[in-house]
Amino acid sequence: MSQSLQEPMGVQAFVDAQPLNRYHWLVFGLCALCLVFDGFDAQAMGYVAPALRESLGLGASALGPIFSASLVGMLIGALTLGMLADRIGRRPVLIGSLAFCGLVMCGTVYVQTAPQLLAMRFITGLGLGTLLPTALAMTSEFSPQRSRHTITMLMSLGFVSGAAIGGVIASHIIPFVGWQGVFLLAGGASLVTALVMLRWLPESIQFLAANEGGAFQRTMRVARSLSRDKALANRSWFSEKDVPGEEGKSSHGLSHLFKNGYAVTTFMLWMLNFANLLDLYFLSNWLPTLLKESGLPMKTAIIGSAVLQSGGIPATILLSLLSKRIKLTHLLIGNFIIGAISMAVIGMAVNSNVPLMFVAIFFAGFCVVGGQSGVNAMGAYCYPTAMRTTGMGWANGIGRLGSVTGPIVGGALLSLDMGVHTVIFAAALVGIFSITALFVLGFGRGGVRQQ
Repeated sequence: MSQSLQEPMGVQAFVDAQPLNRYHWLVFGLCALCLVFDGFDAQAMGYVAPALRESLGLGASALGPIFSASLVGMLIGALTLGMLADRIGRRPVLIGSLAFCGLVMCGTVYVQTAPQLLAMRFITGLGLGTLLPTALAMTSEFSPQRSRHTITMLMSLGFVSGAAIGGVIASHIIPFVGWQGVFLLAGGASLVTALVMLRWLPESIQFLAANEGGAFQRTMRVARSLSRDKALANRSWFSEKDVPGEEGKSSHGLSHLFKNGYAVTTFMLWMLNFANLLDLYFLSNWLPTLLKESGLPMKTAIIGSAVLQSGGIPATILLSLLSKRIKLTHLLIGNFIIGAISMAVIGMAVNSNVPLMFVAIFFAGFCVVGGQSGVNAMGAYCYPTAMRTTGMGWANGIGRLGSVTGPIVGGALLSLDMGVHTVIFAAALVGIFSITALFVLGFGRGGVRQQ
């Protein structure tokens, strides 16, 4: 290292100086596992909805609130319990939340009425709401600046992989053991993973450096694992004076998202998150039911939902690679135009051309599910360091409102007997709001100022 071992060293500068190694990938892998279970559970109700309707005698209008119950819990968890990670650390919140969700999912197999199921899904959501922001924060704080956005976007693969793999698993489990098997498997696997994390997951090095006084002993233990430089053992402490005074506490708070030319950026980022998560959760929750209502077998309907989620995997990889060469807003504009067209094709082909329908479902997932990884990364481009967490947190919270709205709107439209075609076309039209927001962010005055 070029700095003297007697000099204080900023922890961010230290992280940026390290090449990626096995310890990094251990942390990233465990955080990704959290998102796998987050994705699985987010899609779980969509997988089991057809079987639940028959088992509990539920109508389409009753399913809407149940779909949204976990999303409401996630919204509350993200905005309230998520702050706990800034007080006690990322590690205990991740492990505790995952274990809590596992216990509640196992308990879900005992529900016998719609109100009981709604309550259990809400409670599960409280724990799930902390997983995404805390796992992404942990990932970001272990990532060098040169690859932070790429790694953060690739972390979304955990979410979409969990949602996609869950569909394949559910299509084989439900015919043999019923819908209860899906929750029992997810809950048990979550508890096992929480135990693995208890043994192997470290605390965030940046959280430790910011909150540990004295000799920074815990910070140094993590730092030695990150670095191959044996001389690092002689360094006694870090300095957290990385951020200039003008970007400190004075720039924190919601009001600063609307000052100094950021108001348009903030509103457009909120609209983008709201619109895309509305579509994403509408499709995730209602697609199996819509396909079954159109006359397709239940197994085919569930596989269709898995195809939707699997489309997000190659999209996330491709977007993360292309974002190094092409401005992210430009990439996402093209992405969501294709997504809106694909959803319209699903509506046209749903019961007339099944192969074309599956192709359109894949591309809808590619653009809507995969595109969300780019949307999640937009905050890093839109805001400077001092207000980045606040900006991204509020954008995610507004997006959660969209995720709650989507399933409820789907249930309302179906209860009005509007038909499968019309309901899917309505979802395609929502994409116009995402495209409009990106045009303003990419080309309009007051749009995104890449940081």
